[in-house]
Amino acid sequence: MSTSWLPASFKRPNITLSNGDSHPLLPSNGGIPLGEDEEDDQEIELEMRRFRDEPRPKWMGIRRTRPPCFVLAAILAVFSLLALLAFLSSPSNTGPTLDFWDISNAKVDALYARQSSSLEQAIARYSLRNNRPPPPMYEQWYGFARDHSCLIDEYDQISRDFEPFYQLAQDDPAYFKKMVLKATPQVQEDARGMKTGVFADHKFSWTDEGFTLYTDEWPRTFGRFADFMPNMSIVLNGRDEPRVVFNYRLPNMRPKALNVSDAEPFRRTPHPTASYFKDDMNCLIPDRPMGFAGLANDASAFMLYSSSTDFTTDLYPVMSMTKISPCFADILVPSEFYYTDSGWAPKYAYANNITWADKTPQLYWRGMTSGGHVFGQNYHAFPRFRLIDIGREHRNLMNVLLSGFHDGLCGENCDAERIKEEYGIAHESSPREEVYKYKYLFDVDGNSFSGRYLGLLRSGSLVFKSTVFAEYFNDWLRPFEHYIPILPDLSDLVEKLEWAVAHDAEAHAIQQAGQAFAERVLSDAQNDCYFSAVLLEWARLQGMAEGMPPAETPAPVPVGADAEKDGDGGAPSKALPVEVTPVVPEQEDNAND
Repeated sequence: MSTSWLPASFKRPNITLSNGDSHPLLPSNGGIPLGEDEEDDQEIELEMRRFRDEPRPKWMGIRRTRPPCFVLAAILAVFSLLALLAFLSSPSNTGPTLDFWDISNAKVDALYARQSSSLEQAIARYSLRNNRPPPPMYEQWYGFARDHSCLIDEYDQISRDFEPFYQLAQDDPAYFKKMVLKATPQVQEDARGMKTGVFADHKFSWTDEGFTLYTDEWPRTFGRFADFMPNMSIVLNGRDEPRVVFNYRLPNMRPKALNVSDAEPFRRTPHPTASYFKDDMNCLIPDRPMGFAGLANDASAFMLYSSSTDFTTDLYPVMSMTKISPCFADILVPSEFYYTDSGWAPKYAYANNITWADKTPQLYWRGMTSGGHVFGQNYHAFPRFRLIDIGREHRNLMNVLLSGFHDGLCGENCDAERIKEEYGIAHESSPREEVYKYKYLFDVDGNSFSGRYLGLLRSGSLVFKSTVFAEYFNDWLRPFEHYIPILPDLSDLVEKLEWAVAHDAEAHAIQQAGQAFAERVLSDAQNDCYFSAVLLEWARLQGMAEGMPPAETPAPVPVGADAEKDGDGGAPSKALPVEVTPVVPEQEDNAND
């Protein structure tokens, strides 16, 4: 299939050849030095930057002029002759290397082609999927999504996240709003990594003085679509770890949700967390997607001894960047790590410049010991340490190193010096561009989700991904199509690596599919479309407290006044200006590398 019709920004990446070296040297891109803050393993990782910042052109519906048949025939004959000469002159005479870039782009084209092409169609599809009409301001959202070349219909994750709240609204239409207002004074009294804010008259402002690492980033994001946001008050989780431990998929959880019982919401701090999740909360995560399974709890640093806690066991509406399903009920939104205009977007000196054939066929990974608190020997079960253990036994397949020790996660019964010696942790960082040299890259959980993931997909190398966390794009990025999934205990890593080495063309196809999807779909604009779609659902549920039907826009929600009116015991609050002077808590930690 020809790519002549594709826009220039989505044709095959322009990669500089490496002069035949098996380990090509990376150019300095004009001598740009990599400062200390540009290395790959800082405590708060600014992972893989997107390589192409151009907005996606509107390629659908491009008209092409068909040349005369004799011209096509002549061109075909010339290309056939050239292909035959190349084949005959090949030393191995094994034929040309397969390339799936065209196929990968065609699949993305098909995804966009099947999106709703009119507002009426989008409304009909939304109503069928959700058994209710779209929320207020959906028409404006649809226009925004079309103008920014976003997906229109592919938001099943949002439906799943909000479904329990819509079900509870049948029993108590004010439930959602009451829970938001109950959370607000808790956050205002002691933020613990959370933020509250308000949209009013198409402007956003904070309603507390708490600080998170994203306090200055979210208002910038919201400003791009505030003009069609209804009035509402919101609750955001600024930590990388999820907060709402409530499994609404268990039997008889609907009446439990209505019977709010957590006397200290967002203040539950179990240490360690292994028995809390297993025994107290019955949060049992299977370690494989099918068949008989063990527990991923025993292979997850977060589940064993979370680096950050402060949970609630009631069903509060909270927007978070990640969660573990079905134990957590947080509402997923895009992370600021995935916005190129965010200060948290990892920066790259230059794009990938090494062809697939010239990359070293090894798995590459560098990172810190983040993940969970080290207590005794528990770290041997943490996936990052297990990765190093496996790598030592398979040095021909893997180039993996721990390049930094997280002292803040080494407390009681933790011998830091012995661990550093045991694992050869030398505090030596590597340039992020080092990943370009290797065919296979590993992505593994840190304190929670990995902020590197999308950047790794764009890197020109094949991503092996191991995680117990869900993010907003999980429905879109498919295992074995865009990346190779690895079990939480990494027990299948070597086998799948060996498969990739033995099936180079198939591995390359997965790599190119992941790269094309990440570059063309998972854009800043798509993040905005997803985030704003979440907020419209949030606003409708909050508006149900006033008895507003689904087709009407909710009335303004003055946070402090409503807290008094509903009798939730919260002190009145007023909207603060966005420019808040932050006070950094000593224990705030968002190292998710």
